[in-house]
Amino acid sequence: MDTEFDPDPPQPTNPNVTIWIFGAIAVLVVAGFIAFSLLRPSATPPPAAIANDPLLVQGRVVYLDRCARCHGELGKGDGPTARGLAGPPVGDLSDSNWKHGDKPDDVLKVLRVGVRDTAMPAWTNIISENSIKAVAAYVYHLAGREVPAELRGN
Repeated sequence: MDTEFDPDPPQPTNPNVTIWIFGAIAVLVVAGFIAFSLLRPSATPPPAAIANDPLLVQGRVVYLDRCARCHGELGKGDGPTARGLAGPPVGDLSDSNWKHGDKPDDVLKVLRVGVRDTAMPAWTNIISENSIKAVAAYVYHLAGREVPAELRGN
């Protein structure tokens, strides 16, 4: 039985090095959160055209948070992530000729279930039904259309 004897067994980790490593990681995480919060654009006040319409104001808030990355702030399909998405180009919502239909049910369906073979996700399990209706109303506004009464609950 020939056993090898390691004359230099592994040394325990130096606690000071461990503290420095965890400290550096913590600093990087905090710096990341600070950078994210400073670089994230703050929501500007709603334009005067919608400032007195709670449905459109709510829709704008959700739109800017969830949709503008792809569709752009004005709905032109030119958001900062639009170019990097696989599949067909992001839709221009400011154009009143929507390819998935322009009836409220058509717009709500796109928002609820997404669009197959595109980057448009389903929002049903992510945002509330009231928020989906508000975003739909805001999309009509972006296209320069009157908001249908079905979206206002009238």
